[in-house]
Amino acid sequence: MIHSAILLAAGRGKRQRPYTDSTPKPLLAVDGRPTLDYVLRAVKKAGVGRVCIVTNHLEAQIFHFAGDGSAWGLEVTFAHQDNLRGNGDALLSVPQAWIRDEPVLVVATDYILEENSLLELVQAHEKQQADITMSLKECPIHELMARSSVEVDAGWRVQQIIEKPRREQILSPYAASILFILPPQVWGYLAKIQPSERGEIEMQTAIDQMLTDGYSALGVLQPAPREWMPPGNGEKL
Repeated sequence: MIHSAILLAAGRGKRQRPYTDSTPKPLLAVDGRPTLDYVLRAVKKAGVGRVCIVTNHLEAQIFHFAGDGSAWGLEVTFAHQDNLRGNGDALLSVPQAWIRDEPVLVVATDYILEENSLLELVQAHEKQQADITMSLKECPIHELMARSSVEVDAGWRVQQIIEKPRREQILSPYAASILFILPPQVWGYLAKIQPSERGEIEMQTAIDQMLTDGYSALGVLQPAPREWMPPGNGEKL
């Protein structure tokens, strides 16, 4: 059972400008519902009870929307990411007092998640008894270079993950969505990660080091989660 989730909601949403100039990315609406609402519903369906939302850009709007989480049957708290230096840095913004010695679900908040998508990930994690479980999606080469590349064996055990690979570094057609279940040991690895060439502390680098050190990781192939699109690009707002 996964009891806790960290939701990444700090980014400025540069790709979604000018809409994110006045609305934080997790509150952009699809079918009348902010993407954060889809995520919170999926988190609840997965059996999670406590959530820490990492914020920065226009965070007061996120505080107002999520509140204490009771509207979703969750216990919600917040952490502030001082500088937007990658998803690993976002995780390091979570207060030590909130962290428990147990696995944690890590989720981006700009996905329009199906209600069962995180439940499927949790069920696979518990069935396969992996240390790390990640949601994989099949992507074209140009998209892999902007996301990640993941090498898996015939049993969907992850061998390697590279964040924003160069073309010659691409390992497979699969990228990792920001939907992970991570063991408590990840915090020690994150604390040692050096910034990437992009100046970011990347969670995927910590995970890859854990794989090198013998931690097991399971890839779960799922449909690529939809992301918010501006009016006229196929999504209803």
